[in-house]
Amino acid sequence: MILRRLMLAGDFLDVIFDHPETIHELVTDADLSKILKELKPHLKNMLYYLFLRDYSTSEYADSIGRNIRGIRETALKKIRKLYGGILTYRKENSLPMTIDEKYFLENGVRKKKDTRQLDR
Repeated sequence: MILRRLMLAGDFLDVIFDHPETIHELVTDADLSKILKELKPHLKNMLYYLFLRDYSTSEYADSIGRNIRGIRETALKKIRKLYGGILTYRKENSLPMTIDEKYFLENGVRKKKDTRQLDR
């Protein structure tokens, strides 16, 4: 649905790169793009369906006929480790970083959880 709206609005890049093998083209950070580009095809496929197509872990596992929870966690740990190294390099060399990148480097997670949301 989102891709259809983008296409109707004339934004074709997201539609052109809407494939597992081109997920690296959908991020703006060159270093993260390189990390994603170098992943094995089955990991790109998994990340594409879990995070871009919003499949649940069990839906994706059913579609390929195997359990993927461990594979998903291993892939995410690898990406976090590689990207953490890049962010460390940026910090040590006083290169610009976003607030989210600084938070990720300090805490190992993307964003701070909003505890107000959890209390409801």
